Amino acid sequence: MTYASPTTVNASAGIGAILSYTNSVSSGWLSNMILLGIWVIVLIGYYKAKDDFAGAMAVAGWGTFVVGLLFWLGGFITGWTFSVVVAMALVGVIIILVDNSNG
Repeated sequence: MTYASPTTVNASAGIGAILSYTNSVSSGWLSNMILLGIWVIVLIGYYKAKDDFAGAMAVAGWGTFVVGLLFWLGGFITGWTFSVVVAMALVGVIIILVDNSNG
């Protein structure tokens, strides 16, 4: 499969044009890895700051959900990937609800 040359991307159109090109070249893996990176960075950062794993799961899940929703609306991720993002957000909420009910 041949891809368009990077010089054909209209960089003055903004970061969306560059993201769209690199996402098409990587067969959608770039946006998936950006979402995974956001989730991991927020999870570890919140956990190290507050020492609360349940809260970190919830914050990371919902933060990734917001970015994933924007990516999905922009056409950068598929519906299957977005459903995984929604599931991660729901797991974070379930964990925080179960953790708060025991304490």
